[in-house]
Amino acid sequence: MNIEVCVTSFEDALKAQFLGADRVEVCTELSVGGVTPSLGLIEQILAELKIPIHVLIRPRSGDFNYTSKEYDLILKDMHRFKEIGVTGLVVGITDSNHNLPLGKLKEIRSVAGSTSLTFHRAFDVVKNPLEALEQLIDVGFNTILTAGQKEHAADGFELLKQLKLLSNGALDIMPGGGISHLNCALFTYPKFDWIHLSAKKEIPKDFIKVIELSFLKQTQYQLDDEKLKKIISHCK
Repeated sequence: MNIEVCVTSFEDALKAQFLGADRVEVCTELSVGGVTPSLGLIEQILAELKIPIHVLIRPRSGDFNYTSKEYDLILKDMHRFKEIGVTGLVVGITDSNHNLPLGKLKEIRSVAGSTSLTFHRAFDVVKNPLEALEQLIDVGFNTILTAGQKEHAADGFELLKQLKLLSNGALDIMPGGGISHLNCALFTYPKFDWIHLSAKKEIPKDFIKVIELSFLKQTQYQLDDEKLKKIISHCK
């Protein structure tokens, strides 16, 4: 089973590669589920990493029903990251009724070109996941990242198995959400080709005892070496 590790810094990307990750997904602000990282960060990581690099394209936190200007920004960011040579782009959008806007998704596929395209956990809020699976196959997505419409992938395991069966290899179903060394073996039967995880730990905030400013209190995370080592030893 291949392991994709979600990272938010250059240092964590290097650590993930060194510890045996097969791919990284780069974003920032894990405390809100991740948003688009800076172009500079991706250029820095591309210069050093040998493993594939996927980039999250999400202009803001919250829902996935974007305004026209936000959608334009998604396309613009896709163009920029594609041009500098990332392996994959990770995108997800819905309409106000939690259905897939097929016209926009076809445009996203066109912009991605030959770059691998993952539909992220926006899939976990779509109204009809089985219909959405067929639509994403038709559009030409390569992967769906999902927890089976639950907070944690272990809880959505039955739907994940159903999605894998119905996809019949047309795209990858990649479980993600709460995966650790304690439950990663669950995804070996049936065998999912990829799992997605962050193996994160909270960065201590000792300085806040001295400086009481609200914007310094947001939770920040970094890769936990020991967690990732355990996952890789249990599931690779």
